[in-house]
Amino acid sequence: MAGRGDPLNYCRAEDYFNAASAWGGPTKVVHVSETPPIPRNPKIFSPHRETHYHGVTLTFDDGTFCVVQFIRPTLFRVRYDPSVTDPNEYGDENSRTILQDFTSQLVYTLDRYRGITWETHVAEVSEGKYWKLTSEVTAVGLHTDFKFDDEEHYDVGDGMILVIYLEPFRIQAIGKVKPLKKPYAMPDEYNPVAAMDRRYKIVWETSPKTFRWHKHPDHTMLKDVVLDVIKPGHGEYVGFGEQGGTDFMKRPTFMNYFNCDNMQYQQVYNKGPLDEREPLYHSDPFFLEVNANPEHANVTATYIDNYSQIAIDFGKTNSGYIKLGTRFNSMDVFIICANNVPEIVRLQSDLVGRGMLKPRYVLGNHQACYGYSTAAELHQVVDSYRKAGIPLDGMHADVDFQFRTFTMTPANDPKIMFSTLRDKGIKCSTNITPVVSTRDVTPSRPQGYKTLQEGRDQGRFILDDRYTKGTSGNAKDVRYFNFSGGGTDEINPNDWNRRPDYGDDYNFEEYFNSNSKTTPYHGAVSYGYNNGTPGHYVDLSTEENRIWWGEQYKELFEFGLEFIWQDMTTPAIGEAYGDMKGFPSRLWLKSDAVKKNPDPDKKQLAIEIWALYSCNLHKATYRGLSRIKGRENKRNFILGRGSFSSMFRFAGLWSGDNASTWDFWRITIPQVLSVGLNGVSISGSDTGGFEPSKSNGQEEKYCSPELLIRWYAGSFLLPWLRNHYVRKTRKWFQEPYQYPEHYNNNHDVPRDQYDLYMAVEKIIKYYVELRYSLMQVLYDAMFENLIHGLPIAKSMLLTDTQDASFFNETQEFLNNQYICHRDILVAPIMQSTNENPGSNRDVYLPLEFFWYQSNLRPWDDQGKALGPPVEGGTVINYTARITNDYDDFPYVTPVFIREGSIIPQLKVRQYVDDYREPNHLKFNVYPGKNQKYYTYLDDGVSRSSAPNGLPQVREPLAQAEREDPDNVQEIDGKANSEFRKVGIYQTSSEPITNNSVRTIEIKQEHNNYDPKKEIGDSYTLVIYYGEGVDVSKINVEFEPKDVGDRKPPTGSSYKSEQELRAVIITIRETLGTSKNVIVKLTPQV
Repeated sequence: MAGRGDPLNYCRAEDYFNAASAWGGPTKVVHVSETPPIPRNPKIFSPHRETHYHGVTLTFDDGTFCVVQFIRPTLFRVRYDPSVTDPNEYGDENSRTILQDFTSQLVYTLDRYRGITWETHVAEVSEGKYWKLTSEVTAVGLHTDFKFDDEEHYDVGDGMILVIYLEPFRIQAIGKVKPLKKPYAMPDEYNPVAAMDRRYKIVWETSPKTFRWHKHPDHTMLKDVVLDVIKPGHGEYVGFGEQGGTDFMKRPTFMNYFNCDNMQYQQVYNKGPLDEREPLYHSDPFFLEVNANPEHANVTATYIDNYSQIAIDFGKTNSGYIKLGTRFNSMDVFIICANNVPEIVRLQSDLVGRGMLKPRYVLGNHQACYGYSTAAELHQVVDSYRKAGIPLDGMHADVDFQFRTFTMTPANDPKIMFSTLRDKGIKCSTNITPVVSTRDVTPSRPQGYKTLQEGRDQGRFILDDRYTKGTSGNAKDVRYFNFSGGGTDEINPNDWNRRPDYGDDYNFEEYFNSNSKTTPYHGAVSYGYNNGTPGHYVDLSTEENRIWWGEQYKELFEFGLEFIWQDMTTPAIGEAYGDMKGFPSRLWLKSDAVKKNPDPDKKQLAIEIWALYSCNLHKATYRGLSRIKGRENKRNFILGRGSFSSMFRFAGLWSGDNASTWDFWRITIPQVLSVGLNGVSISGSDTGGFEPSKSNGQEEKYCSPELLIRWYAGSFLLPWLRNHYVRKTRKWFQEPYQYPEHYNNNHDVPRDQYDLYMAVEKIIKYYVELRYSLMQVLYDAMFENLIHGLPIAKSMLLTDTQDASFFNETQEFLNNQYICHRDILVAPIMQSTNENPGSNRDVYLPLEFFWYQSNLRPWDDQGKALGPPVEGGTVINYTARITNDYDDFPYVTPVFIREGSIIPQLKVRQYVDDYREPNHLKFNVYPGKNQKYYTYLDDGVSRSSAPNGLPQVREPLAQAEREDPDNVQEIDGKANSEFRKVGIYQTSSEPITNNSVRTIEIKQEHNNYDPKKEIGDSYTLVIYYGEGVDVSKINVEFEPKDVGDRKPPTGSSYKSEQELRAVIITIRETLGTSKNVIVKLTPQV
């Protein structure tokens, strides 16, 4: 049964599209209807179904139906399912991925949130050759309850035209796009105002073979659909989630979206991390097309909403087409058009939602190791970090600390362990996998395993119910299917030799497809090294079971746990228990893939809803933490290994089990930047690599010291920073402070490597300290992610949309440079000295701004005057050698600052919430163009800090209040805007000149929190000047007059104004206390 020949299993994209070449599809539209689908459930439906439908239903010559529908004025949806026999089957209900339950409700909600009205019109034109579905914005700037987004996202008249050609059927999307503004315009006589008017351009279109499909004759759930999209010759493509190798802009390839436990990224193709075809832990089938209309403001994105396998032929078999393939469910595609990449991110995150506010300590430094197993070891690691002076906020206790999922080993006395670590400023997580062990009573737990007992007695586990059509139905014939090392494998679940190394003596025949329908599915998880357990899996398709799952965390948090590390999320299951290291493809699962499904007992095969389980897992955990007594107003954080689009509403994302190789370091930047285009705030890799690298066929016993330095120094401003490695029998160590000790204690290390080994601890300490000094920048970016969806670490395509050179000669720099927030450019070194003996690299500085080599240092007494500004568009060859000399540490990673920037810095503390004394805040203000900066001040831990009115908070809350008014607190109903927002504005009369009059305005934008405890009763402005300025001749005026002094803060160790070439001003009040503070700086003539 099943195995290699089973069509109900994963197949590689190239095999899928090879078969698709023989399929046919509709060629002609025979009917167009504007009637909205009838609600599937007559008792539960959206009141806006008719008024906010904005779509048409197409009937084709082959009897199939398609729905084309606007969701926003420049965002439309195409749904096609060849098995649909009645258009009403499409319904108004959304999948779990989309923020709202109903599409029409989503449209209504976003209209209110954005303060706009718009309308659509349908017309048949050109003697019946095509129909037009047109959208147009009719009003903007209307009243909205949400007041924290100061951007206008639409203008009156914005919209699109969808041309639906009847025969041959195809769709053409025409946008109203503006020419890009040129930095140097022609004279007015050759450049009339009309030249900047919007122009009609094709922004997306399908081929004359728009749909091809194939329904399996025996298995009705298998209904392949291919959507053919035209690939413009000028188009470039970014996104695709965590897949894609080292290229941020993707080359022609096949791509596979199918969550799987893929250690070292080599399961299917065996080529490693640089192969973009490899299916990984997480699926985000979302990509952007840029530069399809050169010299015009136009970006078009595609998002495919399907929990099963998605295959993409990205110009591989034909450079003129992008072929999107689904194998189960419907082809459900959202096409998003906007002027630039940031607006695409906003629109996409409007659709799938944005995350909730996370604790500030998440942005700190973290340490994990599969091999720590005692409280004494955790304390030894923390004490060593503190002794070395390397800031540390988080420790992650892996499965060795657990008796079973949701338990802790009693020998470690977890309550004392977590409490004493918390006294040292450490917040702890533990690894939670979705398996509930079948091992009940043990010597250390004579009362048994409560979660297992309850789950079994209350019928909460997934049952062993199989779909056997096309097979013998005999347990002895079952074979599971997997890829391993680039080849296929069949596993006999009856063969005990294929089971994990810890042993499992269950009888597969007794469990398989039990007639009683009460026998749980028996799976297992293996962590390697004789560690793991057989177990059952909770049916997370029901709210009741999700609530029960969440309740299981109670004891852990009573012990003192602070956050959750959600691992093995596919769920990852041993190869002898399922297909592709997951559930058996033919296992029936209850399905809530579609919201408000009128059939609560609906079942689908595991292969049909492959990624849904992990989505429900993260949601159940997030909401469960919020229900725990004592956590009513505490922010949650979950670090998840993988799921599907929208999981980041509930969790951050780390990129799975990588290794200590330069290739894995090289893909880290494009991975984080690509995932960030989906609106993900917290993402990253295991710093230094989880598994060992190999040299001459032998595993290295620790990460190369050079690689670890480059990884830390290059990712010091990425959102997630966690050193995570496997010790066991594999690695000896990876903590930075261990390298000097190892050198001193092991004479096998070449003696000429003294400086390198000594530098590991020192350089990493420097860059972690620099990160902590810039913690407010990271936090402000994370806070703003709630509002507009933009990530913390950004591609230059997000921050410098004016720079068209990214589509040609400077494209390579998108792979290995990033910008933190808006103004700090980081250009990591991605090659070893073996590859790059000079330790140099080219750095590209985006056009239309001047840039300064960074003078940011961790400590106030290390300040440095600015060097000369470098014009944007320049490529600098930068030497970044690793030495053991502290003065060289700032140059180990190239860092540049945009002109006009305003960058806050805090004093370095050993953990972010060390407020035994207030942490004085200073703002570094750079010369140049007018700029503004918003900073957000709160306590860093309370849910009530979050802005009230956010759709990801307000709408689920309102829905819960309608449906279950007694149980709504877990959906962040605490959001109460308890923060202070302060705007810092700089205007310059003559930017980048020495004669400029500069005005700094500090403006209270929102005031519902007093941050005096955190930042004290004063703050400092360090206002830098360029070369040739005598700052003693800068006259300073204050308004109010007595609000500040021209001097450093009391007790500080700043260098003098002359040494810094800066005016240093201390304002004697807590930041944002006054409505306005103005500082005017005028050069004396």
